[in-house]
Amino acid sequence: MANAIPNFLIGLQVADDSGSSAEGEPRYTNKANAPHIWSEWAMDMDQYDPDAVKVGLEVDEPNSLPDRDIRIELQAADGGGSSALGPKQTTPWASEGGGWSGLATDADAYDPDAFRVKIQTRPWMSSRTIDDLRLGLQLFDSNGRELGNSIVFTPWASEGGGWSDYVVDRDEYDPDGLKIKLEVEFE
Repeated sequence: MANAIPNFLIGLQVADDSGSSAEGEPRYTNKANAPHIWSEWAMDMDQYDPDAVKVGLEVDEPNSLPDRDIRIELQAADGGGSSALGPKQTTPWASEGGGWSGLATDADAYDPDAFRVKIQTRPWMSSRTIDDLRLGLQLFDSNGRELGNSIVFTPWASEGGGWSDYVVDRDEYDPDGLKIKLEVEFE
């Protein structure tokens, strides 16, 4: 059975004070059917230790990604994305059921300043068919030992996508990183 999910792009936006101040510009990936390049670095206005992050899923309804598998890649850094790049973290492939990425933080795993995201695709090799997808975020402190109390999600692609709410870590101040979820539903 052929898989066809809507073409989409992903946005990240970062702010201070639980998302109520110093909101940075949203940064976007290319559409999933375009070359796979990183979004620009998402930062708050002062480009230093943001407190909150949100994710956007923009769906291109008339176009689809026939027979394409997807996963999401995430990276964090300091210095406005110019230093202390952390390891790249990816979600499982959609055909594998999607799921959470690893914990994305900068090189010292402490208070990154910037985050970026990328969509990866490959040929669809599963007999299953995706019915819907959405994205989620969770922040953490202490190198993942203290996960934030909340998880935010975008609306489902079938609902037109959109932005999640801002998510924060437990103390709502200077998280050490984040993880992203590719949530899929099969027919």
